[in-house]
Amino acid sequence: MKIAQRLTENSLVIYLFHGVIEGSDYTVRNYTRKHLGKDYFCEFIKENKMVGHPLSMDDVIEHYKTGESYPPFSFAVTFDDGFENNYSVAAPILKDLNVPATFYVTTDFIENNHMSWTDRLEYCLEVVSEGQLSFFWDQNMHIFKNREDKINLLKHLRSRVKQDPTIDLNNLVSDIFLQCGLDEIEQSDEPLDLKMSWKQISELNNDENFIIGGHTHTHPILSFLKDSELEEEIKTSVCLLDKKAGIKSSHYAYPEGLDYSYSDEVIKVLKNHGVVCCPTAEYGINQINCDLFRLKRIMVDLESDYLCVE
Repeated sequence: MKIAQRLTENSLVIYLFHGVIEGSDYTVRNYTRKHLGKDYFCEFIKENKMVGHPLSMDDVIEHYKTGESYPPFSFAVTFDDGFENNYSVAAPILKDLNVPATFYVTTDFIENNHMSWTDRLEYCLEVVSEGQLSFFWDQNMHIFKNREDKINLLKHLRSRVKQDPTIDLNNLVSDIFLQCGLDEIEQSDEPLDLKMSWKQISELNNDENFIIGGHTHTHPILSFLKDSELEEEIKTSVCLLDKKAGIKSSHYAYPEGLDYSYSDEVIKVLKNHGVVCCPTAEYGINQINCDLFRLKRIMVDLESDYLCVE
């Protein structure tokens, strides 16, 4: 089966999801298919379970500790960020199919229903029909007139930001909204934006099928932070999980998660705060002896089935 084609007899596939929605009629927003359609997600989980063996991330830790081989065609389900549709759409499907999952939540997103910088930019370019933008890092005027232009611009911005730790993301987003003549937005209750409440997070955590883990407080690239900022970012997220939902989690996931976004120092700080396992977003499958802080994941994409970058 194509959907389950990455499963192998002696390794572990960890799937990375963000959201699951009933439907969407946007033209630019969700162009990466970060939020999958409900029917596709349900089919995906069903077919993987038909072929393979679902594991929780607690199971993954236990196999690492004991050295016992994974069951044949093992897979684990994970979600990043903390979207409300994880609770209202994805979790009931997973529970019905008896498939465990881990939800890595960004605590500021939960506290204030904040949108990520990428979601805010997608919103901006969805709303404005056409225009032009300039950026401090080049002399070009970036003109957009249609969907293709907007998506190419978003790809350019994602690529640039991930290469340059000096870029202030909030200032960049504010400037783009200003150039587009729009009032800046930081919150939205749309299905692509709404985050879980602490009550919903507690309910998921109290369900034996599910685990809640950390995903930082404000979703920065951790390796770009100064030592004091790194400590504060991780400490705040861990403390809020405990204070707001009574969760003392040993699970975490790196924002962005590619090789430049974490480091030995990041791992050291995570371990100091009780984290035992922190998968990346680097594309690949895992053997039984894989470092729990360097586990690979496969991001699922509606059009190609697999997408290896956030």
